[in-house]
This record gives sequence, structure tokens and C-alpha cells, in this order.
Amino acid sequence: MLSYLVLLALALTSGYFIYIEIQDYIATGSGEDTDVKLLKTGALVTELYEAESLSKLALNSTADNNFLSYAQKIDSIKTSIDSLKLLTQAAQQKELLDSLQVLLGQKVANNNELRQLKKQRTNNNSLDKALKEFDKIKESFGRFSAENMVADYDKLSPNEQKVLTEYAKLLSQNVPKNQDGTADAEYADSILSASRVMLERAKLKDFQSQQSLAQKELEVNRNDLELSRQLQNIIAALEQEILANTYEVGQKRQATMRRSIRLAGITALLGFIIVGIFTFLINRDFWKVQLYRQKLEKEKKFSESLLKSREQLISTVSHDLRTPLNTISGYTELMENTGITDKQARYLKNIKSASEYVGNLVNDLLDFSKLEAGKLNIEKVPFVAANLIRETAENVEALYRNKNLKLTLEIDGQLEKPLLGDPFRIRQILNNLLGNAFKFTEEGSITIKAIAQNRSSKNTLLQIDVIDTGIGIPNEKQHLIFKEFTQADHSTEKRFGGYGLGLTISKKLAELLNGSLKLKSEEGIGSTFTLQVPLEVTNKGVTVRQDTAFLVPKLKMLVIDDDGALLGMLRELAESMGITVHTFSNFLAIKQDSYLAYDLVLTDIQMPQVTGFEVLKRLKSGKYDHYQGQPIIAMTGRRDLEVEAYTALGFAQVLQKPFSKGELIGMLNMLGIKTEKISEKPAIKKEQESTTHFNLEIINSFLGDNDNAVCEVLQTFLRDTEINIQQLSEAVTVIDYAKINQVAHRMLPMFRQLKVDSTVPTLEKLELANWKIMNRGQLLDALQKVKSGVTNLTDELNEYLATSLSYND
Repeated sequence: MLSYLVLLALALTSGYFIYIEIQDYIATGSGEDTDVKLLKTGALVTELYEAESLSKLALNSTADNNFLSYAQKIDSIKTSIDSLKLLTQAAQQKELLDSLQVLLGQKVANNNELRQLKKQRTNNNSLDKALKEFDKIKESFGRFSAENMVADYDKLSPNEQKVLTEYAKLLSQNVPKNQDGTADAEYADSILSASRVMLERAKLKDFQSQQSLAQKELEVNRNDLELSRQLQNIIAALEQEILANTYEVGQKRQATMRRSIRLAGITALLGFIIVGIFTFLINRDFWKVQLYRQKLEKEKKFSESLLKSREQLISTVSHDLRTPLNTISGYTELMENTGITDKQARYLKNIKSASEYVGNLVNDLLDFSKLEAGKLNIEKVPFVAANLIRETAENVEALYRNKNLKLTLEIDGQLEKPLLGDPFRIRQILNNLLGNAFKFTEEGSITIKAIAQNRSSKNTLLQIDVIDTGIGIPNEKQHLIFKEFTQADHSTEKRFGGYGLGLTISKKLAELLNGSLKLKSEEGIGSTFTLQVPLEVTNKGVTVRQDTAFLVPKLKMLVIDDDGALLGMLRELAESMGITVHTFSNFLAIKQDSYLAYDLVLTDIQMPQVTGFEVLKRLKSGKYDHYQGQPIIAMTGRRDLEVEAYTALGFAQVLQKPFSKGELIGMLNMLGIKTEKISEKPAIKKEQESTTHFNLEIINSFLGDNDNAVCEVLQTFLRDTEINIQQLSEAVTVIDYAKINQVAHRMLPMFRQLKVDSTVPTLEKLELANWKIMNRGQLLDALQKVKSGVTNLTDELNEYLATSLSYND
């Protein structure tokens, strides 16, 4: 490769320089252009000689057509000069040609002036003829006429004819008369004599004019000769300059040709040297390759033996681990149902989490081993792909809810119909793809696009695209992610965890389903995994499996409340009842186009940023894609409004805080949501220590004997109460009644749940406080009572948590 690159660089470099020389060669002009210029110059000289002949002919004759031919020839010469200027690039040559055109124009003007002078000399001879005619006039007396006075009257100029006509008229009027009426001869003779004298004087003046004309004609001839000489000099200079330029161009072209030949020779020599060097190197590498090949064959045999050993090891370890893992999981569950401390519960939780991790690894190893051995069976059962995708997406999203990623589902309507395939394996693949998408995406969104590409009436192709905006995978490492126990980067395993089997199993499962799994990714932008699986269209009904352990099976609930402790308690309650719950402390965190699947909405009424009434209005505005008319339940601690005040606005039901688990179930029954009463083993209840400031009766009705859940709720309550007391103190200091009402309202639900009777009345007053009811002094007194009650409550709760079975140090 290096030799090819060097040769290519050499070829490009030499080609570039040779190209420059060729451009110079072309720029100097071709010999053909020079020959054309010489031919045109010679033709121009010939035309100038022809024009000189026509000039002499026009001067020797008074005919206008000769001068017209001369003028046309000059115009033709000017055209030839213009064409010659187009062939030359030298500015000096163009200036000479321009001078030549100017001189030709001056020469034509001189010849025309000389011709006019000769015509004037010819016309002035008529005065001599007029004097001769006067001698004839003396012989007779009578009426005079201009025609009789001169012989060639018609050939005279119009001015001369006018003078003779006036003169003849004057003579006729003054002829002397005798008594008999005849003319007086003496008188007429005197008049003629006087006229002759006048004509002789005119002749003298004409002679002088003729001499002046001759002198001017001489000057014009001299100018014409000078112009001819200048034309000859310019033509000679032009020919000399063209010859010099031609010689110079020839020298430049020869020099350029010599440089090009020299450069091509050097290039060829360097090319031969490079080819020789790299031929030697390639031959040496060839022998090394042969040695490496022999080593690789040995290593291949060794690797094949290792692969067989690995398969046996995976199969043995996977099967042998399942039994102790089942034992660990079983005893962990048994111990959780016994009277244990919170420390022990946390230890068991860690043991259970670790055993689940190892169990998942064992299951993946078993699947991988079966796939490698071709022993994994594929079943064909009817299922609805749209439901499978939604349930899988919801389950995975619940595991990563703390990441606050937006999940969008775009499912083709054709996938709502039953299809025949293996839903378990498709779910397994989708779980892996979604898990990776959530794991490797820190911000942005995850989109699932599912479409059905119909191939025929009996077959369809299911395509699922899982698109994320995560870290992405570089192109050079994308081929690694489908290999077992391999990740794109070693730092990925440390940062995100995992053992590198999920995508390997997913790809093999996709191929086992006669489909494919492909990746399109760009580092820093995100990844798109595309799963394609061929399925059969079926008319068989889909069997819905229900888990009888759920109290309210398949119910999904959206809960909005700004009280973190109450949210935690409702979440624990929902999980104990088998309800899938989505909890939000602020409605603004719910995006309009986000994917949320729920059958019921529970919302607090008084919240700081968006109240429950605004939640109702916004959900019913039609701007939220996930809201499709589900019932909305109001949760409120206010006692001054009737239920009808809420239902009239659009709420389906109202839950008055604090409410019990039974009240929640009753509300669900009123909405027509079926609940199941499951047979429960009687829980071993421990007696609650006597307390003065709180009571866990209502919380226990929600959470039963789940001490761990109760402990978490109480710890959340203590953290929230500390923040609320601080905010309440700040609001009282600045007399901010709105803030006081808001904080008191947020504190009341959990204080009522815990039956803190010493503080609830004061909080109820602060919830409704305004400047008319409570002044600054009353507010400070109420604040002091609340602080005192909270201090006693906090001390007693901390003492309870420290001595209870769920103590967390």
C-alpha cells in the first residue's frame, strides 16, 4: 500500500509540473498562428500596392467611379488590418496597425483634395474662349445672348453661366440706336472693348489662382508621398516585429519541450527506483506471511480445542448453578416473610439482587449455549405484536424512570391484529435492545417504530426500530458489539456494567427466527437497532394470561402530587395491589408527546405550579397524545367543598385526604374497575409501641406489615418536613400568605395520615390564612406551635425508627 501511495504521489506531482509546462507551451502560441499572421501581412502589403495604383488612376482621371474604387479598396485594407489585430497579442503590434489605419484615412483624404484641385484647373480655361468670342460680336449689332457669347456654354460652371447671362442682358439693354432705329456701331464697340478689358483682368486673376492651385497641388503630392513612406516604414516594422516574435516564441516552445522531456525522464527513473525498492519489501513480507500462516494454522487448532472446552464449561456451570441459585432465592423469600430487622431486610435485598443478576447471567449462558448447540426451540403461538411492544416498553421504562428520558412509540395499526410467532423470544430481543438504549442514553429520547411490511395475505414482516440519542458506537467498533462477552469499549463495562451477552443472544435469536438484527450508529449522536422477523397472519384468538396474585390486575395509574412522602406511600400501595403506577411531583414534567400508558389519573388539587384544576383542563384540551379520556380523580385535603364542586368541573371522583386503602378500592369499584380479593396468609403483626404524637394505623392500612416500605415513607416524610418547615419560616418572615397557604397545604396530608392531632389544626388555619384572619403576631405564634409540634414529632419518629425492626444506620 505504501508503494502504491508513493507511486501515486510521484505521478500526481510530475503530472502537475508537466501540466504547467504544457500550459506554458500552449500559451506561447502555435506555429500555425504565426504563419497565418505572416500570410495576412503579405496580403496586406499586396493590397496596399493595389491601392496605390488605384490612387494614381483616380488622380489622372476626373471620373468619380475611379475614386470610388480606390475608397472601397482602402475600406477592404482596414478590414484586413482588423483581422490581423485579432491574431496578435503584442500591444506594440496593435499600436502599429492602428497607426496604419489612421495614415490610410489621411491618404484617402489627401487624394480626394488633390483630385478636386485638378478639376478646378480644368474648368478655368473657359475664360480664354470667352475673349475669342468677343471678336465675333463686333461684327454685328443686335440683341446679345449668353449662348452666342461662348462656344462651350454648357460646359461652364453654374457660377460662370450666371455671370455671362447677366452680362449679355446688360449689353442688350444698352445698345445705341440711330434715328432709323438701328444700333450705334461705335457705341457698341466701345462697350465691347470695355468688356474685353474686364475679362482680361479676370483672366489675370484666374492665372494667379491657378498658380496658387498648382502650389497647393504640389504640397498635397508631397504629403501623399510622405504618407506612403510612413506606410512603408510601418509595414516594414510590423513585418520585422512579427518575425522577431515568431523567433522568440519558437525559442520558448523549444525550452518548454526540453524541460518537459527532462521532467518525464526524471519521473520515470524515480518510478523504477521505487518499484525496485518496494518489490524487495513485498517479497520479504510474502515470506513473513507464509511463516505467519503456518503459525496461525497451529493456533487455530489450539483455539478450536479451547472453544470446545469453553462450550462444555458453560454448559456444565450453567446447569450446576441453577440449583444453588434456586435454593438461595427460595430461602431469601422465606426469610423476608419472617420477623426480621430492617438491616436484615436490606441484606436480604442485596442478596436477592445479586442472585437475580447471577440468575440472569446463568439464563443468558444457557440460552447462549443452546443457541451455539442449535438446541433452542422456537414455538408458534398467536399474539398481538402491538400489545407485546407496549408492555415491554412500559416495563423497561419503569426500571429507568429516574433518567427522565422521553419514550415515544410509533406502532403500525396492522400490528393490532393477531400474528403467529414466538412472542417470548421477540420480547427477549426487545428487552435487550430497550435495556441497552436506556442504559447508554443519558439525555434525549428513545423511539420505537414498529411497522408491518405485508408480503402476502398469509405472511408479513415485522420490523421494529429502536432509536436512541445515546453515546453511539464508532464505525470501527460496531462489528464487536454482537460478539459474546465483548463491548465496544472497555470503559463502557466499568461505567454501565453488563457482561456482553445480550446483543449476541439477540442477534442469534433473530437469525433463529429467520430474521435479522442490524445496527446503524454514529458516535455522539445515537444508535438505531433494526429487528426484522417474518410472521404468519392468523385468525386464532389470543389467550390472555392473568396473574391471580394481583388485587387489581393490569391496571395502570398516573399519580400527580407535590408531596414526596405521599407519592412514595401511594407507589408502595399500588405495587402491593399489582397496579402499574407512574408518579410525578410536577405536572410540567409530563411531556405532551411522551409515551405514557395509564387507565386512571389521580391528581392533587392544590399544587404550586399547576393546580389539579389546570391538570384537568390541560389533559382534556387534546394536546396530550397519551390522554384518551381516562377518568381523572381529584385528591384534596380541603373540607369546605362538596364532591359535586369537583364532578361538575369534569372530575370522575374525589378522594378526601387522608384516605385508606379501602376507600381507594371503593372508588375503583364505583368507576367500574373490577378488583379481586386474593387469599392472603395472615400477617404476623407486631404490636406498635405507644406513641404520643403520631399513629401508623392509616399507613399500615395502605402498606400492611411491610416495615421496610413504612420506614421508607417515614424517612421521606422527615426529609420533606424539614424542607417544608424552612420554607414556612421564610414565608412567615416576609408575610407571604400565598406561600404560607401552599406549604401548609402540602404538609397537611401526611400529618393527617400520621394523625398528628397536635399540629393538624394549626396547619389547617395556616392553609386558609390571609391578612384579615391572621396578623403577623398570630402567624408567628402559629409558626412556633408548628415548629414545636414538628420537633416533638421528629424526635419520636427518629426514636421509633432507631428502635424498630427497620432501623437504617
